Amino acid sequence: MVRYSAITVSGVFSPLIVPVIGFLLLMNQIPGVEFYSVKLKIVFLAAVVLSSCLIPFLYYLLSNLNRRILNEKGGRNSNVLFYLFTCLSYFLGAQFLSRLPVSGVFRAMLLGGCFILLVVSLISFKWKIAEHTIALGGLWGTLVALNFRYGMDIIWLLILVSLITGIVGTSRIYLERHSPTEFYSGFAVGAVGMFGFLLFI
Repeated sequence: MVRYSAITVSGVFSPLIVPVIGFLLLMNQIPGVEFYSVKLKIVFLAAVVLSSCLIPFLYYLLSNLNRRILNEKGGRNSNVLFYLFTCLSYFLGAQFLSRLPVSGVFRAMLLGGCFILLVVSLISFKWKIAEHTIALGGLWGTLVALNFRYGMDIIWLLILVSLITGIVGTSRIYLERHSPTEFYSGFAVGAVGMFGFLLFI
């Protein structure tokens, strides 16, 4: 029962889903979003879901299928290629958002994701790092940066993300997918990277 719960938590808060959750949470906090038309919101969310979740997920599925057909094992190089492809997808999504009449904060969030993915790509050549906590750390860092820069009252969101991070990290360690060091380092990279990018951009 505990193992199934841990697997479920890991799936629900996948690194590909967390950014979408972050955008959905912040859509109710960024001033002016309430005036967006329904059509604009649909196009905006579709762009975010495609660039940060669906396109990277399709690449992940196809690359895994290709390795199975060729009977190859995935390694650090395959992870780095996935990070770089996802980075490109984020960048294209950010460029699309720049053409929409939406807050520049959303585009900056995707560009911040590009920055984090480039850093993680370099780290992954030498060390393994926890992707789940990179994503959650990035969301946490985004919230702190927005709180500092725009004075947004989002303490309750910070507490919620902190609790989720603890649950997800515990699940990943229980499943023996990551060590505590990989968990903490992943969170630190995501949080510090996004906080610094959004605060000083």
